[in-house]
Amino acid sequence: MLRPSPDRAADDDPQRHRCGGCDLEHVTAAGQRRLKTRVVREQLERLGGLAAPPVDVCREVGPATGYRNRARFHVDDDGRLGFFLPGSHEVVPATTCRALAPGVQEVVEAIGTTSAAEVTVRAHGQHRAVVLAPGPGGLELPEGPFDLLLEQPDGSVVAMRGDGVLAEEVAGLRYRFDATSFFQNNTAGAEALVHHVLEAVGSPKTGGVDGALVWDLYAGVGLLSLPLARAGAEVVAVEGHEPAAAWASRNATDAGLDLEVAAEAVHRFLRAARRGEGPMDPPDVVVLDPPRTGAGQDVVDDLVALAPATIVYVACDPAALARDAKALVAGGYRLTAARPLDLFPLTHHVETVVTFAR
Repeated sequence: MLRPSPDRAADDDPQRHRCGGCDLEHVTAAGQRRLKTRVVREQLERLGGLAAPPVDVCREVGPATGYRNRARFHVDDDGRLGFFLPGSHEVVPATTCRALAPGVQEVVEAIGTTSAAEVTVRAHGQHRAVVLAPGPGGLELPEGPFDLLLEQPDGSVVAMRGDGVLAEEVAGLRYRFDATSFFQNNTAGAEALVHHVLEAVGSPKTGGVDGALVWDLYAGVGLLSLPLARAGAEVVAVEGHEPAAAWASRNATDAGLDLEVAAEAVHRFLRAARRGEGPMDPPDVVVLDPPRTGAGQDVVDDLVALAPATIVYVACDPAALARDAKALVAGGYRLTAARPLDLFPLTHHVETVVTFAR
């Protein structure tokens, strides 16, 4: 390096460490957000084929450290939990990680060493759960103030201590879910997603939330469905992971909200709706939060055929977003707003809330 960028973090900056997970730890916080803004814009331009897409500057949503409430750890030869060095299978002890939430760090310290092959720790509010993946030898179960679950070869888990049910409060709503169900790894980030999705659905251009028929695709345990229902929308939550769908229904009931839940794969649900099967009316708005691979061509084709007036797309991968955006625009939609959110500081990952209008 001949001349450091003004955005380069100093070598003695507290955020600098050796783990390979935080691949932007050498960049200042402001510099990281500028980079993420540029990545979202360039992907929409190059892969999406959009000229001058309306991309906001990436927004800070919470603390840059101590935010990650879930982590999966490797185990070194001494039984300590940690992460791989970049491009290596050498494990760095997790005590050096500043991205982990205090609750996760407390569990790591309580476990100390283990004979497991991998360990997943989740800490939501006051609830703690540990999922152990057994190694080739025997497995000693660690003691500690946390629920303990054992991962099976088929990916399911068996509760060894406690029931593994976690709880988190976001935007004044309480969510419960089991240790196998997805929930945002950053609680402040989850709050930001709820805020920006509600803002996108409820803007004057869409006619507002109250009274709108909204389909929430890839709904999980109801993170977005419940606030939409509370705001007055008629919400259908679609989730293919049956345990998560069941929790979405329970969470709505606990909150006194009316929510219709379809425990069905999104592509099957949309294909049936496209064929006109069932009594369901076409939606005014579709909200979708697909996995990292994106929604894909089949789901986009079905959305275009169903022709909702507004689509609010929560993207966790800019390249997948750009591919889906290209297909939506080709199908008659216009990208009206893109808001990158820095849910995972120190890493290249960025969430983007994108609005499409028919």
